[in-house]
Amino acid sequence: MSNSKGTNIKVLVRVRPLLPREEALEDESSKQCLITMPVESPMTTILKVPTTSTFHSQKNKQNRPGSPSISEEEFKKYTFDESIWSFDRHQDNFVDNSAFYEKTGPDIINHFFQGYNVCLLAYGQTSSGKTHTMMGNRNDPGLIPLIIKDILGQKELLINEKINCEVKISYIEIYNEQVNDLLGSEESTKCRVREHPITGPYVENVKDFIVNDYDDFKNLLNKGNLKRSTASTSMNDKSSRSHAIITLTLKQTKFADADSSLDIGDADEEMVSNIKLVDLAGSERLAKTKVYGQQDRIKEGTLINKSLSVLGRCINLLSANSSNPNSKPALVPYRDSILTYLLKENLAGNSRSFMIFCVSPIDFEETYQTLNYATQVKTIKTAARANKTKLSTIPVQWDLLRQSDQDAITSLKQEVQELTDKLKRMESSEQTPSSASDNFNKLINYLENETRRLRFENKYLKNQLNKKDKEVEELNKHVNYIDHEFDEFAFQIQQIQSDSVSQEKNHLQVNCQTTVEELEKELEMFDPVRAF
Repeated sequence: MSNSKGTNIKVLVRVRPLLPREEALEDESSKQCLITMPVESPMTTILKVPTTSTFHSQKNKQNRPGSPSISEEEFKKYTFDESIWSFDRHQDNFVDNSAFYEKTGPDIINHFFQGYNVCLLAYGQTSSGKTHTMMGNRNDPGLIPLIIKDILGQKELLINEKINCEVKISYIEIYNEQVNDLLGSEESTKCRVREHPITGPYVENVKDFIVNDYDDFKNLLNKGNLKRSTASTSMNDKSSRSHAIITLTLKQTKFADADSSLDIGDADEEMVSNIKLVDLAGSERLAKTKVYGQQDRIKEGTLINKSLSVLGRCINLLSANSSNPNSKPALVPYRDSILTYLLKENLAGNSRSFMIFCVSPIDFEETYQTLNYATQVKTIKTAARANKTKLSTIPVQWDLLRQSDQDAITSLKQEVQELTDKLKRMESSEQTPSSASDNFNKLINYLENETRRLRFENKYLKNQLNKKDKEVEELNKHVNYIDHEFDEFAFQIQQIQSDSVSQEKNHLQVNCQTTVEELEKELEMFDPVRAF
């Protein structure tokens, strides 16, 4: 059934600047931007309908008697969650990748760390700017590198909150309806799509790697990008020939009930969430890509368009189901394409989803279809929920484990002859009685959890010590500053006292000189010699 109380997919539309091949066109009218995004209305996108387009309302009336000429301009108005103007960098409302991330990134990061599954998907015609938006370049990094950087930064900040975060990454492409592991080392390993009864579709045999810092991510991303399928067409010098999906899995373990600030306590709660960052290959038309005679390119384009067509059908049906919640929901054909099968949960299940629709500023037909497509997507709702799990704090019963081990050994000694025949038929791994095996598994799980806890405790204590060291360093700076100020003040006092003594001395000398002169005058007046 349609989830009327779910969360709508957040829809963002972004228009790119002119490409060099477009700027080189001689016809100025063909370079005119057909899209406007008013500064005062950041959610609005307005598309101008060219008079030459078959979608112009007067186009089909031109042959009727008395019909008006097709000179009147027409506009189609759309409203989305965000309209991103990236056409002219000289305008005040121009938005580059960094500014775009400031609008979208905080919501994505917050949902991810709150335990929700998240999906960020870029859609559009080939050469519409999807890969630049998602990946970017050295001078203007895209959303994916910026998201990873903030996730790893938040991971370090949460250490102080006694939350241990483990981030893993996998990177796949869907090329010619086959899944390839871009981080795997073995080409022969087949990656098949399976479905888990709880978490939904997944790809088996895909390797994931722990990401500790941003350098780890960059190395893995570069490794994957080198193996991703691209080719040159007349519309794009480096056209993506596959759909790429980067999946980040975040496991958060919260520790609580500590006796002191230097003890992390026991693991109390666990959250596992994932974020899918999807860079779709663009829809293609043979007349525009001009790959005539290139059978591999034609096959790639056909399968790209097939998967995008299935995605379109799924979205049409999901939109219809959301618009008519009281009617019987139509069956959505997720399995008709690997892409839609893998994105099943993100399109209508347990996910907070964001879709970025990248459009060309001068290609009316493709832009018109993309904007209509985006209008349908914004009505679809997902049923996101936080993936929290309360952890058991029951201790391992060591006495029972030891007793179980002893019982198993005694039993094995008594039945050694019977087991000899069975051992010959066994594989290389040994088998133990089920009760002992269960207890051993419990012991192994307990030791693994304790090992993770101790590792995080070391990281937490190291972080606390660094924090104390910084506080001590700051206090030392304050002490040095006070000492310096005291020395300066003492020097000034000494200088003032010295100046005051000098002034007093000079004053006394002047007074003495004046007194001596006055006495000499008086003595001269009363000189007896002068009296006679």
